[in-house]
Formats: sequence, structure tokens, C-alpha cells
Amino acid sequence: MPSVPSPLLRALESLGEYSGRTLVIAGPPSSGKSKLLVEVRNRLRGLGARSIELQGNYRQRTVPYGALDGLRDKGPRPEAPADATAGEPPLAIDIGPGPIGALPLPTEVPAPRGGRRRGDRGRRTFLGTPVRARSANEGDPDAFWQDLLPEFRGSQAHPVAILIEDGALFDAESREFVVALSRRAPLRPLLIVVTLDTSVPDARLWEDRLLGRSDVDWVRLTDVAPDPREVHRLKALFEDLPTPTQRVLGALALLGGDSGEVVLARVARLRFTQLGEHLLPATKIGLARVRDGRVELLPRSSAPIVSALLTESTRRQIHVEIAEALAALSPEPNPARRVEVAHHMFLGEPGPGAAARLLEAAELSLGVFAFDSAAELLADAVTCLASIPVSDRAALEPELRLIYARALFFAGRPAEGEAELREGVSTAIRAGLPASTIAEQLEPLLLAMRATGPRPSLTMTQLELAERAQDGGLAEVELLFETLLADFHMERHQVERAQAAALRAAQIAHRLRERYFQAFGLLAMGFTRISGTAEERAQAERYVRAARHLFGVARRWEFDHLAGEYEARLLEAQGDPMRALHLRRRSVGTLEREKLLSIELAHEVGIAELLLDQGTSAGVAAALERAGTIVRTLHLVPPAPGLLRCWLAEGRSRALAGDAGAARDAWEAIADLPETKSIPSIRAEALVRLALLERASDRAEAAETWGTEVAAPVLRSALPDTWRPWVDRLAEIAAGSQLGGGRIPPPVAQPTASAGKDEKSPGSRP
Repeated sequence: MPSVPSPLLRALESLGEYSGRTLVIAGPPSSGKSKLLVEVRNRLRGLGARSIELQGNYRQRTVPYGALDGLRDKGPRPEAPADATAGEPPLAIDIGPGPIGALPLPTEVPAPRGGRRRGDRGRRTFLGTPVRARSANEGDPDAFWQDLLPEFRGSQAHPVAILIEDGALFDAESREFVVALSRRAPLRPLLIVVTLDTSVPDARLWEDRLLGRSDVDWVRLTDVAPDPREVHRLKALFEDLPTPTQRVLGALALLGGDSGEVVLARVARLRFTQLGEHLLPATKIGLARVRDGRVELLPRSSAPIVSALLTESTRRQIHVEIAEALAALSPEPNPARRVEVAHHMFLGEPGPGAAARLLEAAELSLGVFAFDSAAELLADAVTCLASIPVSDRAALEPELRLIYARALFFAGRPAEGEAELREGVSTAIRAGLPASTIAEQLEPLLLAMRATGPRPSLTMTQLELAERAQDGGLAEVELLFETLLADFHMERHQVERAQAAALRAAQIAHRLRERYFQAFGLLAMGFTRISGTAEERAQAERYVRAARHLFGVARRWEFDHLAGEYEARLLEAQGDPMRALHLRRRSVGTLEREKLLSIELAHEVGIAELLLDQGTSAGVAAALERAGTIVRTLHLVPPAPGLLRCWLAEGRSRALAGDAGAARDAWEAIADLPETKSIPSIRAEALVRLALLERASDRAEAAETWGTEVAAPVLRSALPDTWRPWVDRLAEIAAGSQLGGGRIPPPVAQPTASAGKDEKSPGSRP
């Protein structure tokens, strides 16, 4: 495992992307949990995050909410001199910049500081008056969440991290408090890190509550720092063994300390009788055991010690032998076995053979959505490039880096993905690869970048690479970038720039002979006109259908499905929601089978929105549940359009169910995003719905705040034309808006002519 696991890197990068995570680091004592926690602390300082430290212990685990003392407002220290406390923050563990308020946990009695155990036993003041016992205190995660929200807003907003050490020693109430808080973490830049000592029985209680949740990442540590006395004992025993026995034990150790006889014999290239003879000296002194067709080291935890006793050259050679044996025994494309083979080959000979194995295993991992595994494999493959001859590297490096970029985008590490994208295309241009080859390697990245969303830095990277492609005469490559730029500009509501990019894409496509590339130009021209006039929508329909035909003929099904998603949007814009709903439902099953999650996400959210517009709850929950699963599988962060539209639809669903608090949380998460992390049309709709929600909840001041914000020209222009008359009369329609979750314009008769016109436009979502 790398020094910093991929889930931890994602969690830290997500804070900078205004997204939160929950991370569990689990392992036995001396496995490196504290070292990773130190790494987290150091990186949080670089992010300007506020860090809150909590720690479980044996003394307080019987005290309800005893582990949450770090969340309480400790208040002034009664016996400290005035100058000693001047300028001190409320929490000593505050490492963030600037003054930050305390984070009080609602409680009636502050945590006692005595050294005795305290359970349900009552206490008395010096006057003998009974005081409510600590066990009766109540922690309210909802109230704490409300106290935390101001830290994520405004110009002084900053991430917050709650770091929990020895979580296995938490009391039940504190554990449930953290679990409840973790469900809201994705809505804000809130990182919750829990370290668990798996040797403590209560660690399984955390697994019962968190295992299986797709919004919680796990880092499991298995290697334990060896006891020096045990190292000395094993070294003495190992050195007295015959050389053939040492080699067999070394192979067993590198296999993890436990292996089947068939595998071990194949690795050692021995017959079963020979294997038994070589193992006999080790079994006699208790270093190994053969039972039921398996061979294991005694104890199994001694595997790292035994492998360290091998010479470097012997260890590398055995790794190669293991890789070859496992590959021969498992010719089928099993992802787990291919990862194991690639890992051993990389540790044995980090050269062209290892790079090929790592690339193969990474592609299989991508196929089963194991993006963290794929990213780690490809990171190892990139390190192999230096040992590959220059002539071979020129063809391999661009493809390798572009696949690595795709894995990073879907592993929730978009900044690293951008760097690999730039390096991959630059390397391909320097190597003089044909434009068609670069375009072919770049195509799988288009859907990943589109799912990641119009990040300003990614947009600038696209512009830079499009210009380089133009300067180098790489028309096919420039066409792909211009098509994606048109999509990004449309998401940013920069219609003129989007149409200019689409026109540029169409002009390039017209010069190319391959009709398949012409489909990209048609597609760009089509989706940039979906939200235009009736005449433009008619043009868009012809462009999109022609693109679908060309993609189908070329058997580029992923882009055919992408064009199908645009066709569904067009049907909504044309006022035909039922046909759009039918098209989306028909597409979902195929997309799930073909594993095109980013396009399936758009259809699932679209289905939920159409059903919500109809005022029905049947099918909404299933569509949103699937959409949420895809969002978490692809590790999307703002401004990913699929993520933000999912939040918007979830808020509507909650509002229609009467849960104003949950709807407010989802919409405020969109409204509070910085401009660079937001999508104007989605933010504008969230603000309108927030204003309606607050009006309907008799919170006029909050409603006025949101209404004023949506009146800004940039946001108001992002709303559909049919919405604007209603935006000026939100107070009038709030009562019938179903807490802001209903269709806008609301399906009620209005006396004005403009209202009647709006009523005939059911497809009026941004």
C-alpha cells in the first residue's frame, strides 16, 4: 500500500473542492494509524482547515457523550489570571486561520474533570443539592450542525475536520452522534476521520453502523511493526535452515504467510514430494505448518519479518516467480488476481512487463468501478516509465497517463487528473503521434471530464490543449476539446461562448473525412441550441438525431447514449415531458448494463425531476437512491452537474414529504457554494426554492435574503424565460409551492395572461 492511500488523498482534496467525506482508518496496534493521522493533520494546516480533536479512552467510555468534550464550549477558566487567557481561542486545538467561534454541544452540565470513574452516579453541590447526572446529558447533532454551518459561509469560510483517535473506545452515545453527523458531511467541506484499533472488541460497533455505506471510505491496515525480540528469534531460526527451505519460506511470506500447496509448489517450481521435503526443517521447529492442503507461517504475522530476511535480489526474483505462477494458474480475467499479479511483477521487475501488467489490472479495476485500486496501480505504472526504452515509451506513456487521468477523475481527485491530462496530451504531441491515435486515447476521458464538471482550471486546461492541437494541426484532437468546451460553457450559462465553440467544432468536423468525427460537430451544434427559441430547438433536433445516427453506424455507443440524453433534454424543452420520461426510462437499463454511470446519472436525476413535476412520489425515491449511489461511486465533487442536480432533486423530494429541514440543508449546500464551484442555473433554481420554502415557513427575513440574491443579473438570466414573471411574485405563490418542492411555475390558475402562458410550458426547468 502507498504511504498515503487513495481514500485519504481523496478526502483531503475534497475539502479544497468544497465537499466533505467520512474516512475510517482501521488496523491493529502498531499498524501505522497514528502516522496517517499525523499526515492528515499536516495537510489540513496547508488547507487552512479548522481541526477538532476527539479521543476515546477507557475511563470515559462508560460516560454518555464523554468522548465529545472537544466539541464543547469550555468557557473561561475561573482561576486563570486575566492576562493568561487574553487572546486565547475557545478551543485549544484550533489550528485554522482567523478567529473562529466555539462549537458548543448542547448539554446541561459541563464534563467533570475528576479522575474517578463516573457512570450513572448522581453528584451533589457543596450545599448538598442534587445535580443532574452526566449520564442524563443529551447531545444533539442537529443543533451542532446548525452551529457549524456559519463556518462554511462567507468570505472567511474554511473547511472543518473532526479527527477521532481511538474511536473504538467511544461511548455509545458519542458514537451515534458522530454517525449522525457523518450523514451530512458530503454537503459541506467537513472531514470526519475515525481511527479504530481492531484489537478492541467495540471496533465492530463502528463497522455495524458505517460498513456498507457508500459515502464512507475505509483504509484497512494489516502490516504491524515487528517486535525486535521476535525479529531476533526468527532471524536465528531462519539462518539455521537450509537454503532451499529459506527460499520456500520466503515465497510463502511474500504470498502473505498463507498459501495453497498447489500455488506454493508452482511458485517454487517443485513437485509436491519435493515441497514437503523442503518444508520439513521449518515444520520441525514450528516456523511453518501444513494442514488441509494449505501451508502457513507460524505465526502468520511473521510474514513481513521473514520476507525482510531475504536478500534484495532474491526477494525480487521470487516476486517475479509468484507473478508468473499466479498468471499461469488464473488465465481468466479476474480483477483481484490480476491486481495481485501486477503488484508482484512491479515489486520484482518495475519495467515494461510490469507496466503492461499494471495497465491491464487497472483497466479491469475501472470496469468494476474500483477507482482507488486503478489509481494506485496506474501510479505504480507511471513510475515504471523511467525503466522503459525511449522508443517504446513514446507510444505507451500518453495512453498510460490518459487512463490514469480518467481513474483520478473518478477517484475524486480532479486536480491530479487535470495534471495527468495535460501531461498525457503534451507527451503525445511531443512524441509526434498521429491525431487519430491521440483522439482515440482521449475519447474515454470525455465522459469523465464532463461528469467532473466545468471547473475553471479544467476549462483553462481544455482551452490550452485545444490551442496546442490547433497549432500542431491535430484537427481530431481539437474537435474533441472544442466539443467539451461547448458543453462547459453551456453549463456556465455562457451561451455565446458555447455556440462559438460549437461552431468551431462543426467547422473542424466538416473538414474531416471520417463521418464519425462529424458527429461530434453535429452534437455540439445541437445541445447548444436546446434552450433557445422554437426555431433553434427544431435545428437542435435535426443535429442531435443526425449525430445519433452517425455514432450508431460507427458503433460508438457511449456517445450515442450521450446524444440520447441531450434528446431527452430537448423533449423537455419542447414541452413533451411524457416522451422525455419514456426515453429516459428506456435508456437506464441499457446504460446500467454497459456501465456508463455518468450518463445513467443524468437520466436518473431527470426521471426524478419529471416525476416531481407531475406531483407524484412513485418512483422518485428509487431514482434518487440510484442517482446517489452513482454520485458516491464516481466520487463526484462540486461543480459536477450530476451531483448538484441530485442535491436539488433530493431537496425537492424532502420538501414534498414535508421535511423542511432536510430540503433546506440540500438547497443551502448549493446556494453557499463559491461561484467557481457552482452551476448558475442550478444555483438560481435552488435560491428560488429556498425563498419559497422560507416564505411558506413564515421566515420572511431569510426568504428576502434568498430572493434578493436570485435577483442578481447573472443568476436571473440563468432562469428560463417562463420563470421570470414568477420570481417577482414569490410571496404570492409560496403557499402553493409545497415548501418549494413543487413544479415552477406552479400548476395553479392565475388571473394574468402571462401566468396562463406559463401554465402551458411544462418543460421549463433550467
